[in-house]
This record gives sequence, structure tokens and C-alpha cells, in this order.
Amino acid sequence: MSAVPVRRLLLLLLLFFALSMPLAWLWLEWGQARYVHLLRMVLGPVYRVIGLEPQGGGPVAPRLVSLVPFLVLMAITPSIPWRRRWVGALVGTALIVCFHLFLFVVVDASYAVLGRSRRALARIVPFMLVNDGIPFLIWLFFAREFLRQLVPGFAEGPPRGDGPHSGAGRR
Repeated sequence: MSAVPVRRLLLLLLLFFALSMPLAWLWLEWGQARYVHLLRMVLGPVYRVIGLEPQGGGPVAPRLVSLVPFLVLMAITPSIPWRRRWVGALVGTALIVCFHLFLFVVVDASYAVLGRSRRALARIVPFMLVNDGIPFLIWLFFAREFLRQLVPGFAEGPPRGDGPHSGAGRR
């Protein structure tokens, strides 16, 4: 670890859990049902056009909580300028919501074609895993300066051809 002391990193981890846990609880108790309802309203016209019926239940709703840790990470990560933080939170949330919509379509289509079977789950699970990783990947993109401070190996090297052993400038 370089410029970021271990104590500071542990404090950030503690802050992440201290904020994520109650917000996740609030999400599960209050926000999740409303969010699913909103997504279903958005998907209604799409489903009518493609002739797909929404399937009740399924594995999607519990996975929608991924918005919470993403927003907490965007809020607490040091070294992100405020403009980048806000843009990252808005763009990231939009991307995550779009993937949630896509996930509902994939799950409902799989269940419509294959029923609630192991084959349907085999088609759904890879998308569920991607769904779980997308918030973290988006955060990695917007928090790259912090990560470069944290892990020196993430720092960009000199451009190709300009390094001391590249032969550039030799005659």
C-alpha cells in the first residue's frame, strides 16, 4: 500500500459497512417493492409489444439491492472530485437500472420458454452474476484515481515508445 495508510482504508471499510447495512435494510423494507413496481411499469409496454407476460417471483428482486453499495461507494470514496462523483453516481445508476430492466426481460423470457426449471436457471445465472458485478465495475471506473493511490501497480506507465528502454530518441 502506498499513499493510503492501512488505518484510513480500514476506516473506509468500516464506513462502507456502517452506511450500507442500514441503507440496505431500508431498501429491502421500503424501496425494493416500489422499485420493482416502477420497473414493471416501464416494462409493461415493452412486454405487450413482444408478447411476453411478466412472471411473478423469481430471483431478480433480491438482487436489485446492488444500487445501495454502489451509491455508498460513490459517496465515501476519497479522491473523487465532486463533479465526477455526481456524474458517476448518475451515469452508474442509469446503467444499473438499464441492466435491471434487461434482467427482468431475460428472466421472464426464460421462464416463459423453459418454465421454472433448471434449464431456465442455467440461462439466468450468468446474467445474475453480471448484475452483481456491474455496480463494482462502474465504481472501479469512476474511482480509478483512488485505486491508483491505493495500489501502485494500477498507475499508468509512460506511453509506449517514450520509456527509458524503448529506444526512442536514439540515433
